[in-house]
Amino acid sequence: MKSLSSAVVCIALTGCASIFSGTTQDVSVRTTPGANYTVTNTYGKQVASGVVGEDSLATVNLMRGASYFSPHAYTLKLNKEGYRPALVNIDPGMNGWYFANLAIGGILGMLVIDPLTGAMYRLVPRSDEAMLEKNSNYINEVGRRGIVIKEARNFPVSKYEYDARQFSKAHGCVPIATPKVEGIGTATEVLTFQCENGSSLGTTCRSGAPCE
Repeated sequence: MKSLSSAVVCIALTGCASIFSGTTQDVSVRTTPGANYTVTNTYGKQVASGVVGEDSLATVNLMRGASYFSPHAYTLKLNKEGYRPALVNIDPGMNGWYFANLAIGGILGMLVIDPLTGAMYRLVPRSDEAMLEKNSNYINEVGRRGIVIKEARNFPVSKYEYDARQFSKAHGCVPIATPKVEGIGTATEVLTFQCENGSSLGTTCRSGAPCE
């Protein structure tokens, strides 16, 4: 009985929430593996960052309180190349252990210790899952650029490209990539453009003469 009484007195002189929950809390949100995440606090300061692993969890250890009787609120930002970014708000709520101070007469814990350490609060993500959605616009743009880059690497650049491009536009072909060039560096070069409408147009260019 003596040891039990001593424990009760010890708790009463500290704070139930501080003892049983601590001043920090692990918060997890399930999301897309490989996503980057950052966490900012009430004041906009970044307090955590990382990359989501194969377990699909963004897990961070956060301070419960900001100051005396003032909790922290956090924002978890998620992003991954090719996906739409997402935000998850992490809001404060009351920690059930805080009210245990009432049961044991822990006035000091209720009015000083737990409010000062922030242990009286519990952090709750507004959503415990935020799987990222693929950004179709980004994927289409990457695909289009990929084709252009591939063609630009495969085919050399001709000194007649500008004139040939203007000739193509004048004949209803809007080029969408670097042309394929035959006879590069010779007296006569043939430049073939892929057109915006899906067709192709070949243009012959000679030194000292207009392309045709």
